Amino acid sequence: MNFDFTELVWLDHHHEVSLDELAELSGFALEELQLLVDSGALIPINPDEKNLSFGGQCVVSIRRLSRLKQDFELEPNAFSLTLVFLERIRMLELKVQELNPYKSE
Repeated sequence: MNFDFTELVWLDHHHEVSLDELAELSGFALEELQLLVDSGALIPINPDEKNLSFGGQCVVSIRRLSRLKQDFELEPNAFSLTLVFLERIRMLELKVQELNPYKSE
């Protein structure tokens, strides 16, 4: 019996990932991620530094974008707008969870 072990990392606003790590986790090429940064859809924590880093929470949206890219054969010019919408949805879902009076504790 073979087991695959993967590393589990809690991704939140305290965890940072580099551009290289983001490329590895998402399946995007560095050039595609750089286009997202240049368009303002992907905002680094340290925009003035050479080695960009990002909050861990962006990994979820980038991975969703990667799946949409594959499933719907998205063109690169649609990445930025799609990522902005995914982030907006994620933020709205968090607000709904905060407002839900029946959430389990």
